[in-house]
Amino acid sequence: MSLLRSCKHLSPLARLAVFPPAVARLSAVRDFSSRKGGRISETSVFIQTGHKITELPVVVKKVKDVWELYRRMGIDTKVKQPEDQHLLALPKKLSEGEKEIISGFNRCYNSSSIFRLLEPIPSSEVTPQVASQAYKKIVELENTYEARNPNNIENRRSDQPHSFFRSAFISSLLDIICNSKDPGAILEGLTSVMRDQNSDDQDIYKARLLEELLVCVTDGMFPLQDICKAVHILSIFYPDHKKCRQVADKLWFGIIDQSKSMTNEDIVAVFTTLPHLTKSRNMILKVLEEKAGDSWQQFKTGDVVEILRVLQELKYDRISQGFMRMLSGWLAVNIHTVTEQEMLAIVYSFLQLEYMDTALVSALEKIIKKKGCQIMEFDLICTICSYCLAMRIRSPTILEGVGQYFIEHHQSLTVPQVTAIAGIFGHLDFHPANGFKFWELLELVLDLKFSQFPPVDIINLLVSFIYIEKFPINFTNKLFNPFFLDRLHSQSEDLVAISRQQLKLYDTTMKLECRGYEGPFLPKDTNHRMINTDSRIMRTVNKLLDPMADVVGDFSRLGKSVVLSSLPLHPLYIVDLMVYPTHAASLLRFGFQTNNSNNVAVLVLTPEHYDQTGEHLVGSQAMRVRQLTIMGFKVMCVNMQMANKLMMQPKKVREYLQKLYTDACKKKK
Repeated sequence: MSLLRSCKHLSPLARLAVFPPAVARLSAVRDFSSRKGGRISETSVFIQTGHKITELPVVVKKVKDVWELYRRMGIDTKVKQPEDQHLLALPKKLSEGEKEIISGFNRCYNSSSIFRLLEPIPSSEVTPQVASQAYKKIVELENTYEARNPNNIENRRSDQPHSFFRSAFISSLLDIICNSKDPGAILEGLTSVMRDQNSDDQDIYKARLLEELLVCVTDGMFPLQDICKAVHILSIFYPDHKKCRQVADKLWFGIIDQSKSMTNEDIVAVFTTLPHLTKSRNMILKVLEEKAGDSWQQFKTGDVVEILRVLQELKYDRISQGFMRMLSGWLAVNIHTVTEQEMLAIVYSFLQLEYMDTALVSALEKIIKKKGCQIMEFDLICTICSYCLAMRIRSPTILEGVGQYFIEHHQSLTVPQVTAIAGIFGHLDFHPANGFKFWELLELVLDLKFSQFPPVDIINLLVSFIYIEKFPINFTNKLFNPFFLDRLHSQSEDLVAISRQQLKLYDTTMKLECRGYEGPFLPKDTNHRMINTDSRIMRTVNKLLDPMADVVGDFSRLGKSVVLSSLPLHPLYIVDLMVYPTHAASLLRFGFQTNNSNNVAVLVLTPEHYDQTGEHLVGSQAMRVRQLTIMGFKVMCVNMQMANKLMMQPKKVREYLQKLYTDACKKKK
């Protein structure tokens, strides 16, 4: 019975949380307030959401009178409490007298003038709105004075910072604010005390206002929007960010208590609080996902943009795929009402969240079809290109539209915009529809703005052209130029390493495929260095050794991770599994300018080596297959996912590999 009686002192949600099935146990109550005679204590409950159990803090208000006890126990009384009578009489808007006093604060030039302005007014007539605005103005004036006169600390009057008179005056203002139970005044007070750097009693003021905030939220006096504002204020309330999150977490019960009556505006407001919460975040997020799923059709564009912005900040929380599908579905339905700037924000958010589905791709295709070259927001096209590149979306509708857009607007594009648009075709192995015009204008733009491109960007861009056999031979002299190489080595160490590797790839591929190329211009690698390899590919190759030995008939004819001779140490020039014609041939090296016609190069291709459909290779892998074929190798491409899927059935794995091997051997040299 003692546990039951103590539970009566909790908020309605906390009482629900104490009993099964949501809660396993209730921890011991411990004091929260450091102030003597504090009105609240803190306890914690264990909440189960699905399979996850979380310990959350709960604020408990100490009962001091029979009215409070009756209300907590659900006993109705005909006589109103004094506190309730005061709340009923509280004005909803500022009166003319309040407006006049507050406007007078704006004419004050220092805190002393505010003290003199309020001194003749009886404290009983100073409303909470006036008190909160007075405290706010005092802090503003004092902070401005301290900033302008950091060394002027002499000749302080009794009403200046760090004085007894000021402390007494501020305490009286806080009495008015706290006794009012007015959410607006309390929030204004919290904001002001957080900025009050001139008070010796700042910590006491903070504790007092925070206690009043928690009491009011526990009593259900704060609307949901004001609770959200309180979370934002508490997120920067203390210098210690961890402490801020711990305090903000104590307001979770106020949010859940009012979750049944959430409007769309409330849902968005609560979403904005999620980055400032820790323990309670997952539970609140699940509630928001459920509520948003019921009313997603009424969301405005600004609501969706704000939700996506918040989701980007939740780096370590998994967002349900159903909720993400709801957002993309909303976009598909309301795409005709979304402006270009809003669409830019939405696409960028999905890019950061690394989310893609068919509805989202269809929405992007509709944009390109409907507006196309009429789109005036260049960054929207660039962001769509970046999104398609990151998610490997090889949509002919989008890519053809982007190519035409470049032809129409190439003169107005900046260097980063040209980089984003021009590079997508090579990386996705797609040729623009109006190819001759596109490449002619692109070459003109690159020639005019070559010196404006960062070295790593221009090298990557030119290499991407080679992926689709567009050889930028006219830019060779610009690349292997002492001035350009000086710029290259002036970058950060990471960018220098990437630039040198890609420049080496450019030199090698041009020598392999471009007849008029006069290189190579770079020396061969003579120093020993290591290269990172995909561990997934290595594991798959190890699994394929035995079935491949059955296919070719001799285990000794197989070689793993074979580095091709006379070629740079680059992932594209490492054969995952080589099938030699004989055991003796496995002792030789094969590569550039060797007889490779009897060798079969087995490439294990990961999902990232294909576009999103899994039907087309990305540009770099398409070039890899092409160049191995040019060097005389017979190329056998093994889909890693398919191979691993069949691995539990040895017979089917051998049949799969046998078919690929037979097809590779039949290909014309």
